[in-house]
Amino acid sequence: MSLRAKAFSGVRWTTLSSLGRTALQFIQIVVLARLLAPTDFGLMAVVMAIMAFVQMFADMGVSNAIIHHQDITEHQLSSLYWLNVGASFCLAAAITALSPLAATFYGRSELAPLLSLASLSLFINSLGQQIRVVAQKELRFSALAKVELAAAAFGFLAAIVVALLGGGVYALVASGLGGATLGVILAWSFLAQGWRPRVYFRLSEIAEFIRFGAYMIGNDLINTFNSQVDVLLGGRLLGAHAIGLYNVPKELSLRVARMINPIITQVSLPVMAKSQSDPDLLKRVYLQTMRMTASVNFPIYIAVVAFARDFVLLILGDKWVGAVTLLQTFALWGLLRSTGNPVGSLLMAKGRADLSFKWNLVWLFIVPPVIWLGSQFGARGMAGGLLGLGVVGYIPNWFFLVRPLCGAGLGEYTQQLALPLLLSVLAGILASSAADLSPSPILRVAIGLVTGSLIYGVLSYRFNPTWFGAMAELLGLRRSNVGSI
Repeated sequence: MSLRAKAFSGVRWTTLSSLGRTALQFIQIVVLARLLAPTDFGLMAVVMAIMAFVQMFADMGVSNAIIHHQDITEHQLSSLYWLNVGASFCLAAAITALSPLAATFYGRSELAPLLSLASLSLFINSLGQQIRVVAQKELRFSALAKVELAAAAFGFLAAIVVALLGGGVYALVASGLGGATLGVILAWSFLAQGWRPRVYFRLSEIAEFIRFGAYMIGNDLINTFNSQVDVLLGGRLLGAHAIGLYNVPKELSLRVARMINPIITQVSLPVMAKSQSDPDLLKRVYLQTMRMTASVNFPIYIAVVAFARDFVLLILGDKWVGAVTLLQTFALWGLLRSTGNPVGSLLMAKGRADLSFKWNLVWLFIVPPVIWLGSQFGARGMAGGLLGLGVVGYIPNWFFLVRPLCGAGLGEYTQQLALPLLLSVLAGILASSAADLSPSPILRVAIGLVTGSLIYGVLSYRFNPTWFGAMAELLGLRRSNVGSI
């Protein structure tokens, strides 16, 4: 099977997994938003922000190094496995020991047991992390998708059961623990292919991976701080209720990118890694990745902006109506943020974790002050600050990252985004006009989505044939030209 055929097969299976997991997460939010209070979501937002930092040290930054390096020995894999597991165990123990300090800092005693339980998922995940990474590297997306989807379904069921039993915020913890546990069991059962780590550990043999990982840790530490500083700071200054109203629409916006982007980037990373020695091919793969992600992300985000109030009422309920403006702001922020996402695959494929680290280090001196200033105007101020940063960072993202790594010019880089954006806005305006015929939120959304999808499909067929053809090929409606990437 050619690299192109493997890529499209991977996209199909990753699409199934991503759409399935996103649907489960979406339904989980819909159900839990009615069973839990905004304060519960605010507490869990703080927990997850803290866990996001710790997770980086658990992985030691070597997952992407495994994908980047094309030749790895059995001894190296075993050493890397035990490094990951050992680091995760130590970090989980440290979180449990320090959780009372976090509870004191935020003035919420509930945080201590929540952090202790959440730390267990960190260790559990480490037991199968490398198995999943190797499966991704080998483009075994069929088995990987089935494992991820089954684990997500189990986590979803665990959350709903605990919530219905009156577990409150612990329903959100149960989701992570349940999914992690089943995910590890299934990874060893269906992804390991008989591989078992040897009782072997030599730091000297994985020094190159650790050097790569050191940049990744520094890069991810700064990047995670930049992405979580709003929750960490807002949780302290605005309180759990306000940060709950803020974080739920933010997470809903991020769900779009987390649904769409991994479909493309999980496949494009190993494909780019295999293409890293061919500059022209690498550039072509990257630009195609940009067009694919933009053509799918943009119409969804524009739809969220157009129907934000209807979505809030239908998904979250009347008590969340104050989050409508926040959801619109985060949708625009998410749209801009999605344009920079594929560059991560490009950086890792080229082994340039150092460049990513330097890039995020610069933003470390920009993001926190902007978020602090925005927090003086409440949750909407913080959301507006993030949106402003997204606008300001567009050209620098191209100039400092994309241009030196694959040689794409600003014109061809922007071209991949301008057309999908124009078609999405036009479809959104026409869909919103059609939806105004009904006062009912559910009918407005139904009319808008059907009308907008049809209009966007027709416009894409006429003006964006590259993407439309790729979608037809992905769905098996057009024969693949396996002779090219």
